[in-house]
Amino acid sequence: MTRIFTAGAEEFDANSVWNKLDVIGGSGEIYDVQRFGKTSYLNTNPRTGRGLYQVQPATSLFHSFGVDQSKTELFFGFAANHPNFTAGHFFYAYTDDPDTWGNYVSIRPNSSGAVDVTRTGTSIATSVAGVIVANQWQYYEVWIKPRNSLGRIIIKVDGVTVIDFTGDTTNEEEFINGFKFTGNATQLLPSLYDDIVVNDADGAVNNTYPGMVRLLPIFPSLPGTNTAWTRAGVDLGSDEAQMRNGAFEFSMLQTPDADTLQDSIPDIPDLPAGATITNIVLSARAKVDAGAGVIAPMIIANGTSDISPDQTLISAWKHYQYAWAVNPDDSAAWDEADLSLLKIGFSS
Repeated sequence: MTRIFTAGAEEFDANSVWNKLDVIGGSGEIYDVQRFGKTSYLNTNPRTGRGLYQVQPATSLFHSFGVDQSKTELFFGFAANHPNFTAGHFFYAYTDDPDTWGNYVSIRPNSSGAVDVTRTGTSIATSVAGVIVANQWQYYEVWIKPRNSLGRIIIKVDGVTVIDFTGDTTNEEEFINGFKFTGNATQLLPSLYDDIVVNDADGAVNNTYPGMVRLLPIFPSLPGTNTAWTRAGVDLGSDEAQMRNGAFEFSMLQTPDADTLQDSIPDIPDLPAGATITNIVLSARAKVDAGAGVIAPMIIANGTSDISPDQTLISAWKHYQYAWAVNPDDSAAWDEADLSLLKIGFSS
Protein backbone atom coordinates (compact mmCIF):
# COMPACT_ATOMS: atom_id res chain seq x y z
CA MET A 1 0.00 0.00 0.00
CA THR A 2 1.39 3.39 -0.91
CA ARG A 3 -1.57 5.56 0.11
CA ILE A 4 -0.16 6.81 3.39
CA PHE A 5 -2.72 9.40 4.49
CA THR A 6 -6.41 10.06 3.87
CA ALA A 7 -8.56 12.70 5.60
CA GLY A 8 -11.99 13.87 4.52
CA ALA A 9 -13.10 15.61 7.76
CA GLU A 10 -15.71 12.92 8.35
CA GLU A 11 -14.23 11.65 11.62
CA PHE A 12 -15.78 14.20 14.05
CA ASP A 13 -12.46 14.11 15.92
CA ALA A 14 -9.61 15.99 14.24
CA ASN A 15 -7.17 15.16 17.04
CA SER A 16 -7.38 11.44 16.23
CA VAL A 17 -6.24 12.10 12.64
CA TRP A 18 -3.80 15.01 12.98
CA ASN A 19 -0.76 15.22 15.26
CA LYS A 20 -0.59 17.66 18.16
CA LEU A 21 2.80 19.32 17.94
CA ASP A 22 3.53 21.73 20.77
CA VAL A 23 6.85 22.80 19.19
CA ILE A 24 5.05 25.00 16.69
CA GLY A 25 2.45 27.72 17.14
CA GLY A 26 1.93 27.93 20.88
CA SER A 27 0.22 24.98 22.54
CA GLY A 28 -0.11 23.05 19.29
CA GLU A 29 -3.60 21.88 20.21
CA ILE A 30 -5.88 21.32 17.25
CA TYR A 31 -9.01 23.34 17.83
CA ASP A 32 -11.84 24.94 15.88
CA VAL A 33 -10.84 23.14 12.71
CA GLN A 34 -13.83 21.04 11.81
CA ARG A 35 -17.30 22.16 10.83
CA PHE A 36 -20.12 20.16 9.32
CA GLY A 37 -22.49 21.60 6.77
CA LYS A 38 -22.17 25.32 6.18
CA THR A 39 -19.51 27.09 8.23
CA SER A 40 -20.29 29.78 10.75
CA TYR A 41 -18.22 32.26 8.74
CA LEU A 42 -18.78 31.47 5.09
CA ASN A 43 -21.74 30.26 3.11
CA THR A 44 -19.71 27.25 1.96
CA ASN A 45 -20.59 23.58 2.10
CA PRO A 46 -18.04 20.76 2.34
CA ARG A 47 -16.60 19.87 -1.03
CA THR A 48 -17.48 16.21 -0.42
CA GLY A 49 -19.41 14.44 2.32
CA ARG A 50 -20.55 16.06 5.55
CA GLY A 51 -17.37 17.64 6.92
CA LEU A 52 -14.60 20.10 6.16
CA TYR A 53 -11.61 21.49 8.05
CA GLN A 54 -12.06 25.13 9.01
CA VAL A 55 -8.61 26.47 9.90
CA GLN A 56 -8.19 29.89 11.47
CA PRO A 57 -5.17 32.08 10.56
CA ALA A 58 -3.41 31.21 13.84
CA THR A 59 -4.16 27.49 13.59
CA SER A 60 -2.59 24.61 11.67
CA LEU A 61 -3.26 20.98 10.87
CA PHE A 62 -0.04 18.97 11.31
CA HIS A 63 0.96 15.46 10.35
CA SER A 64 4.38 14.08 11.30
CA PHE A 65 5.74 10.91 9.75
CA GLY A 66 7.85 10.38 12.88
CA VAL A 67 11.33 9.04 13.43
CA ASP A 68 12.56 6.65 10.72
CA GLN A 69 9.46 7.26 8.60
CA SER A 70 10.63 10.14 6.44
CA LYS A 71 9.60 10.06 2.77
CA THR A 72 11.91 10.84 -0.16
CA GLU A 73 9.18 11.70 -2.68
CA LEU A 74 5.47 12.35 -2.15
CA PHE A 75 2.31 13.22 -4.08
CA PHE A 76 -0.22 15.34 -2.20
CA GLY A 77 -3.83 16.00 -3.11
CA PHE A 78 -6.13 18.42 -1.30
CA ALA A 79 -9.05 20.76 -1.84
CA ALA A 80 -8.65 24.33 -0.55
CA ASN A 81 -10.98 27.32 -0.35
CA HIS A 82 -9.50 30.63 0.85
CA PRO A 83 -11.77 33.63 1.55
CA ASN A 84 -8.99 35.97 0.45
CA PHE A 85 -5.29 35.84 -0.38
CA THR A 86 -2.35 37.12 1.63
CA ALA A 87 1.38 36.56 1.23
CA GLY A 88 1.26 33.87 3.91
CA HIS A 89 1.92 30.19 3.27
CA PHE A 90 -0.97 27.73 3.43
CA PHE A 91 0.79 24.38 2.78
CA TYR A 92 4.17 23.22 4.10
CA ALA A 93 6.16 20.03 3.44
CA TYR A 94 9.01 19.89 5.96
CA THR A 95 12.44 18.81 4.72
CA ASP A 96 14.25 18.51 8.02
CA ASP A 97 15.23 15.83 10.51
CA PRO A 98 12.26 13.85 11.87
CA ASP A 99 10.14 15.96 14.24
CA THR A 100 12.29 19.03 13.50
CA TRP A 101 10.49 21.91 11.83
CA GLY A 102 12.99 24.43 10.48
CA ASN A 103 13.27 23.82 6.72
CA TYR A 104 10.41 23.38 4.31
CA VAL A 105 8.90 23.70 0.87
CA SER A 106 5.72 25.76 0.94
CA ILE A 107 2.92 27.07 -1.24
CA ARG A 108 1.54 30.59 -0.87
CA PRO A 109 -0.87 32.66 -2.97
CA ASN A 110 -0.61 36.29 -3.92
CA SER A 111 -3.26 38.90 -4.60
CA SER A 112 -3.09 38.31 -8.37
CA GLY A 113 -4.26 34.72 -7.96
CA ALA A 114 -0.83 33.26 -8.68
CA VAL A 115 0.74 30.37 -6.77
CA ASP A 116 4.22 30.86 -5.35
CA VAL A 117 6.54 28.03 -4.20
CA THR A 118 9.18 28.79 -1.58
CA ARG A 119 12.18 26.93 -0.20
CA THR A 120 12.25 27.89 3.51
CA GLY A 121 10.73 31.26 2.65
CA THR A 122 12.73 31.99 -0.51
CA SER A 123 10.63 32.04 -3.68
CA ILE A 124 11.81 29.50 -6.26
CA ALA A 125 8.86 29.37 -8.68
CA THR A 126 5.70 31.37 -9.39
CA SER A 127 2.77 30.58 -11.66
CA VAL A 128 1.01 33.01 -13.94
CA ALA A 129 -1.73 35.15 -12.41
CA GLY A 130 -5.31 34.00 -12.09
CA VAL A 131 -4.80 30.26 -11.58
CA ILE A 132 -6.49 30.31 -8.17
CA VAL A 133 -9.69 32.07 -7.13
CA ALA A 134 -10.87 33.20 -3.69
CA ASN A 135 -14.09 31.84 -2.16
CA GLN A 136 -14.07 28.78 -4.38
CA TRP A 137 -13.11 25.14 -3.91
CA GLN A 138 -10.09 24.19 -6.04
CA TYR A 139 -8.17 20.93 -6.03
CA TYR A 140 -4.37 20.89 -5.75
CA GLU A 141 -2.10 18.01 -6.72
CA VAL A 142 1.48 18.54 -5.59
CA TRP A 143 4.54 16.40 -6.36
CA ILE A 144 7.53 17.18 -4.15
CA LYS A 145 10.93 15.57 -4.60
CA PRO A 146 13.39 17.30 -2.22
CA ARG A 147 16.91 17.26 -3.65
CA ASN A 148 19.88 19.63 -3.42
CA SER A 149 20.04 19.40 -7.21
CA LEU A 150 17.59 18.01 -9.76
CA GLY A 151 14.76 18.13 -7.24
CA ARG A 152 11.25 18.52 -8.60
CA ILE A 153 8.09 20.36 -7.65
CA ILE A 154 4.97 20.20 -9.81
CA ILE A 155 1.68 21.80 -8.85
CA LYS A 156 -1.61 21.13 -10.60
CA VAL A 157 -4.76 23.13 -9.88
CA ASP A 158 -8.00 21.48 -10.97
CA GLY A 159 -5.97 19.10 -13.12
CA VAL A 160 -3.92 21.76 -14.93
CA THR A 161 -0.17 22.09 -14.32
CA VAL A 162 0.60 25.61 -13.11
CA ILE A 163 4.18 25.10 -11.83
CA ASP A 164 6.89 22.67 -12.94
CA PHE A 165 10.23 23.43 -11.24
CA THR A 166 13.46 21.43 -11.38
CA GLY A 167 16.43 22.41 -9.21
CA ASP A 168 17.36 22.84 -5.55
CA THR A 169 14.22 22.01 -3.57
CA THR A 170 15.59 21.64 -0.04
CA ASN A 171 17.71 23.59 2.43
CA GLU A 172 18.34 20.53 4.59
CA GLU A 173 17.44 16.85 4.16
CA GLU A 174 16.43 15.10 0.95
CA PHE A 175 13.26 13.73 2.45
CA ILE A 176 9.92 14.95 3.86
CA ASN A 177 9.33 14.40 7.56
CA GLY A 178 5.85 15.90 7.82
CA PHE A 179 3.40 18.46 6.46
CA LYS A 180 0.85 21.02 7.59
CA PHE A 181 -2.03 23.20 6.39
CA THR A 182 -2.56 26.66 7.84
CA GLY A 183 -5.20 29.35 7.78
CA ASN A 184 -4.36 31.86 5.06
CA ALA A 185 -6.65 34.85 5.31
CA THR A 186 -7.22 38.16 7.06
CA GLN A 187 -9.94 39.38 9.41
CA LEU A 188 -10.06 36.04 11.24
CA LEU A 189 -11.72 34.33 8.31
CA PRO A 190 -10.78 30.64 8.11
CA SER A 191 -9.28 28.71 5.24
CA LEU A 192 -11.20 25.57 4.35
CA TYR A 193 -9.73 22.16 3.44
CA ASP A 194 -11.27 18.86 2.38
CA ASP A 195 -10.45 15.61 0.52
CA ILE A 196 -6.81 15.38 1.64
CA VAL A 197 -4.67 12.43 0.48
CA VAL A 198 -0.96 11.61 0.32
CA ASN A 199 0.61 8.98 -1.96
CA ASP A 200 4.13 7.62 -1.59
CA ALA A 201 6.08 7.19 -4.82
CA ASP A 202 7.01 3.61 -3.88
CA GLY A 203 4.98 0.51 -4.70
CA ALA A 204 2.77 -0.56 -7.57
CA VAL A 205 -0.43 1.42 -6.81
CA ASN A 206 -1.22 4.88 -5.40
CA ASN A 207 2.31 5.92 -6.35
CA THR A 208 1.63 9.03 -8.43
CA TYR A 209 -0.78 11.96 -8.66
CA PRO A 210 -4.03 11.06 -6.89
CA GLY A 211 -6.29 12.77 -9.43
CA MET A 212 -9.29 14.95 -8.58
CA VAL A 213 -10.14 13.11 -5.37
CA ARG A 214 -13.56 13.17 -3.76
CA LEU A 215 -13.76 11.17 -0.54
CA LEU A 216 -17.32 9.85 -0.29
CA PRO A 217 -17.98 8.55 3.23
CA ILE A 218 -19.74 5.22 3.79
CA PHE A 219 -20.60 3.99 7.28
CA PRO A 220 -21.66 0.66 8.84
CA SER A 221 -25.36 0.16 8.28
CA LEU A 222 -26.40 -3.51 8.68
CA PRO A 223 -24.86 -6.60 10.35
CA GLY A 224 -22.31 -8.48 8.30
CA THR A 225 -20.85 -11.97 8.58
CA ASN A 226 -18.71 -11.57 11.71
CA THR A 227 -20.16 -10.05 14.88
CA ALA A 228 -17.78 -11.22 17.61
CA TRP A 229 -16.93 -7.88 19.23
CA THR A 230 -19.14 -6.77 22.15
CA ARG A 231 -20.90 -3.46 22.68
CA ALA A 232 -19.48 -1.30 25.47
CA GLY A 233 -20.46 1.98 27.07
CA VAL A 234 -23.96 3.09 26.18
CA ASP A 235 -25.68 0.33 24.22
CA LEU A 236 -27.32 1.99 21.21
CA GLY A 237 -29.07 -1.20 20.17
CA SER A 238 -26.83 -2.50 17.39
CA ASP A 239 -23.14 -2.92 16.58
CA GLU A 240 -23.57 -0.60 13.61
CA ALA A 241 -24.99 2.18 15.78
CA GLN A 242 -22.02 1.83 18.13
CA MET A 243 -19.61 2.34 15.20
CA ARG A 244 -21.51 5.10 13.42
CA ASN A 245 -21.20 7.14 16.58
CA GLY A 246 -17.60 6.13 17.09
CA ALA A 247 -16.29 9.68 17.54
CA PHE A 248 -17.96 9.75 20.94
CA GLU A 249 -16.58 7.68 23.80
CA PHE A 250 -19.97 6.84 25.24
CA SER A 251 -20.47 4.02 22.69
CA MET A 252 -17.96 1.57 21.22
CA LEU A 253 -17.16 -2.05 20.42
CA GLN A 254 -14.45 -3.94 22.26
CA THR A 255 -12.75 -7.33 22.50
CA PRO A 256 -10.07 -8.79 24.79
CA ASP A 257 -9.04 -11.40 22.20
CA ALA A 258 -6.63 -11.43 19.29
CA ASP A 259 -7.75 -12.18 15.72
CA THR A 260 -11.40 -11.43 16.44
CA LEU A 261 -13.34 -10.25 13.38
CA GLN A 262 -16.16 -7.72 13.05
CA ASP A 263 -17.78 -6.54 9.83
CA SER A 264 -20.86 -4.73 8.57
CA ILE A 265 -22.73 -3.97 5.37
CA PRO A 266 -22.12 -0.28 4.66
CA ASP A 267 -24.22 2.49 3.18
CA ILE A 268 -23.95 2.59 -0.59
CA PRO A 269 -23.15 6.05 -1.99
CA ASP A 270 -24.75 7.44 -5.11
CA LEU A 271 -21.71 8.02 -7.28
CA PRO A 272 -21.66 10.92 -9.75
CA ALA A 273 -21.92 9.95 -13.42
CA GLY A 274 -18.51 9.11 -14.83
CA ALA A 275 -16.84 8.71 -11.43
CA THR A 276 -13.97 6.25 -11.02
CA ILE A 277 -13.40 4.39 -7.76
CA THR A 278 -9.67 4.69 -7.15
CA ASN A 279 -9.60 3.20 -3.65
CA ILE A 280 -11.75 1.80 -0.91
CA VAL A 281 -10.18 3.33 2.21
CA LEU A 282 -11.14 1.96 5.60
CA SER A 283 -10.51 4.10 8.66
CA ALA A 284 -11.04 2.72 12.17
CA ARG A 285 -10.86 4.89 15.29
CA ALA A 286 -9.44 2.74 18.05
CA LYS A 287 -7.28 2.52 21.16
CA VAL A 288 -6.04 -0.05 23.68
CA ASP A 289 -7.19 0.30 27.28
CA ALA A 290 -4.28 -1.59 28.84
CA GLY A 291 -1.34 -3.67 27.73
CA ALA A 292 -0.77 -4.17 24.01
CA GLY A 293 -3.14 -4.52 21.09
CA VAL A 294 -3.49 -4.20 17.35
CA ILE A 295 -6.15 -3.30 14.82
CA ALA A 296 -6.31 -4.46 11.21
CA PRO A 297 -8.83 -2.85 8.84
CA MET A 298 -10.63 -5.46 6.72
CA ILE A 299 -12.95 -5.66 3.73
CA ILE A 300 -14.99 -8.56 2.37
CA ALA A 301 -15.72 -8.25 -1.35
CA ASN A 302 -18.26 -10.73 -2.71
CA GLY A 303 -17.22 -13.14 0.05
CA THR A 304 -13.47 -12.68 -0.41
CA SER A 305 -11.84 -11.35 2.75
CA ASP A 306 -8.73 -9.20 2.78
CA ILE A 307 -7.23 -8.08 6.09
CA SER A 308 -4.58 -5.39 6.26
CA PRO A 309 -1.33 -5.84 8.20
CA ASP A 310 -1.68 -5.33 11.95
CA GLN A 311 -1.31 -1.75 13.20
CA THR A 312 -0.20 -1.22 16.79
CA LEU A 313 -2.68 0.57 19.04
CA ILE A 314 -1.82 3.26 21.55
CA SER A 315 -3.73 4.33 24.67
CA ALA A 316 -5.26 7.41 22.99
CA TRP A 317 -7.90 7.43 20.26
CA LYS A 318 -6.35 7.40 16.80
CA HIS A 319 -7.49 6.60 13.26
CA TYR A 320 -5.91 3.54 11.61
CA GLN A 321 -6.30 3.27 7.85
CA TYR A 322 -5.74 1.00 4.91
CA ALA A 323 -6.49 1.54 1.20
CA TRP A 324 -7.51 -1.10 -1.36
CA ALA A 325 -6.83 0.07 -4.91
CA VAL A 326 -8.26 -3.11 -6.46
CA ASN A 327 -11.07 -5.49 -5.59
CA PRO A 328 -9.57 -8.53 -3.81
CA ASP A 329 -12.31 -10.71 -5.26
CA ASP A 330 -11.11 -10.37 -8.87
CA SER A 331 -7.89 -8.26 -8.55
CA ALA A 332 -9.46 -5.72 -10.91
CA ALA A 333 -10.30 -2.05 -10.52
CA TRP A 334 -13.38 -1.27 -8.46
CA ASP A 335 -16.66 -0.50 -10.17
CA GLU A 336 -19.93 0.73 -8.72
CA ALA A 337 -21.55 -2.72 -8.85
CA ASP A 338 -18.86 -4.04 -6.46
CA LEU A 339 -20.18 -1.80 -3.68
CA SER A 340 -23.42 -3.80 -3.37
CA LEU A 341 -21.29 -6.87 -2.50
CA LEU A 342 -18.97 -5.06 -0.05
CA LYS A 343 -18.62 -5.48 3.70
CA ILE A 344 -16.28 -3.41 5.87
CA GLY A 345 -14.74 -4.27 9.22
CA PHE A 346 -11.62 -4.98 11.22
CA SER A 347 -9.69 -7.63 13.11
CA SER A 348 -8.05 -7.43 16.53
